[in-house]
Amino acid sequence: MLVLDVMRRANSEHEVKFLLAAYLETLPLYDVSHSLPGGVTELPVASVEDVRDRFEALLDIELSGGAERAGEHVHAIVREAAQIFGAALTRMQSLHKTIPRATAPSAALMF
Repeated sequence: MLVLDVMRRANSEHEVKFLLAAYLETLPLYDVSHSLPGGVTELPVASVEDVRDRFEALLDIELSGGAERAGEHVHAIVREAAQIFGAALTRMQSLHKTIPRATAPSAALMF
């Protein structure tokens, strides 16, 4: 199963962060030229905002054409990282929406 598939089915933010950390730890094995900026690849992954910032940095690289100009291999790595961080961000945001919020007691129960 691909990391994207697992990421989309993660049951908690902790699982998403774990999957991102595993991805980032294996990245140097096939990205020997260190194509991604250091801010994107640093551990630990802190929060939804951190994932959003990293995703936006990858989109900036992709949209500026910098990765494409650097060659096919670099472009593929940037595109892959953007997909993974995009899936992580989407999943983390959806998990935050499904967390039950504490509600005030019903007025009927107060009397």
